[in-house]
Amino acid sequence: MAAPFWWLLWLGVASPLLVLAARGLGNLSLVPKVLDLAGASLALALAGSLLCLLVGGGLAWLAFRARLHPGWDVLLLSAYLVPPFVGALGFLYALQMLGLRPYGVGGILLAWTAHYAPMAYLLLRPALEHRLAPLLLACEAHGVRGGRRLRALLPPVLPALVAAFGALYLTLLGNFGVPAVLGLPAQVYTLPTLAYSRLFSPASPDPLGEAAAVGLLLGLLALPAVLLHSAPVGEPALRPLRPRWPWAARLGFLLFALLGVGLPLVGLLQRALFNTFSGAFEPAFSAALALPLVRQGLLNSVGLALLATGLLLMLGLLLAPWPEAARRLRRLLDLHYLLPGTLLAIGLILVFAPTPIYATPWLLLLAYLLNFAALMLRAVEVGLEGGVERLVGVGRLFGLGPRRAWFRIGYPLLWPYLAAGVFLVMPLALAELTLSALLYAPGAETLGVAVLSALNGGLFREAAAIGLLLMAFSLLLLLLPRRGVVA
Repeated sequence: MAAPFWWLLWLGVASPLLVLAARGLGNLSLVPKVLDLAGASLALALAGSLLCLLVGGGLAWLAFRARLHPGWDVLLLSAYLVPPFVGALGFLYALQMLGLRPYGVGGILLAWTAHYAPMAYLLLRPALEHRLAPLLLACEAHGVRGGRRLRALLPPVLPALVAAFGALYLTLLGNFGVPAVLGLPAQVYTLPTLAYSRLFSPASPDPLGEAAAVGLLLGLLALPAVLLHSAPVGEPALRPLRPRWPWAARLGFLLFALLGVGLPLVGLLQRALFNTFSGAFEPAFSAALALPLVRQGLLNSVGLALLATGLLLMLGLLLAPWPEAARRLRRLLDLHYLLPGTLLAIGLILVFAPTPIYATPWLLLLAYLLNFAALMLRAVEVGLEGGVERLVGVGRLFGLGPRRAWFRIGYPLLWPYLAAGVFLVMPLALAELTLSALLYAPGAETLGVAVLSALNGGLFREAAAIGLLLMAFSLLLLLLPRRGVVA
């Protein structure tokens, strides 16, 4: 009985992607026309992944050698929590103050590196601690240096480097917000922005079919990297190594925080607080909040983020006593987390267009749940592997019933990991744009859609004010306790 249930569940979870593939195959005639753009999008994602890996991996190596306390991670997490399209908007305004125009490939790569290099750091730092610390101790004890040391240290960490590169590639290949802000004005298209343009094109005879064909091509480019995905290593644990270059690590973290958070923040503040023409102090927050689209977007974004996070938190609590079921469900839902969100959005349109749920916030909620569920379940999985399940078993041996054992022992010990899940899901849901841009309808707009609409309407100061609000909401999550945070 269990096998048919899981097969039916898999069909339900994968149905948007299956319907998209079927519709995309019916529009393959479009594919040859966009192969050049697909190649450019692929090259851009590969270049951005390499830059993020170099910067994030370099910071991870400096922190590892300096034995830097994990408390310094907050400087990188700040950059990671800033919504990517808000960071892109901040870079746009900040560099315009310096007389530069960051539109196009260079601006996209800069914004991507500032936002996603911390993701590479979070993936690689635990791998360095777990896999390199014992080898490095042995190298120091036996006087192994130079090229011999590199040949000894590189092979153990190579799988983690490849997996981190694959995760970055998947994220950048499917990123919509940064190319929409910095690419579209310079007519630099990626596959997600092309799917968006095709879907809303008034000149297209079959906009949904063309968007599905672009989505199918995007899925084919993403599929090889899905195979590189691996489970996170775990929390970094500082080993007894002699610290090296602590000043360089601290300086690197500070410089990155200044670039990734400070520079966009200055750009957003300057544009939101001062009149562009007179230079007078005229905050644009009241004008932004007076826009009906912004008020609706604020209500929808906060409500959807809280509801999606709360429902996923409840799912994690309910499945915690059944770790095998939680693990199997997480593996099913990894499909929607790993593949670009454009595929899920177009698939949901194809599945739910004939139903009353279409063009309502409830469809967005369903998209958020499917997209972010794997993150919450992965946080629960890390907690269970960290010994929570074993300690609940000890409580059972001492006479506690299953329910009492979980309420008195399991859930209190699991709470820091659940908080880490909230820390991962909440900012992503609050500032989500890829799904929202494709699924929104009048009355179902989000703050991300409001920012794009303000930019398209020439309301640059109002867009900066909304961006600052989103940045403030996201950074407040740094106050949450974090444990076992995984990217």
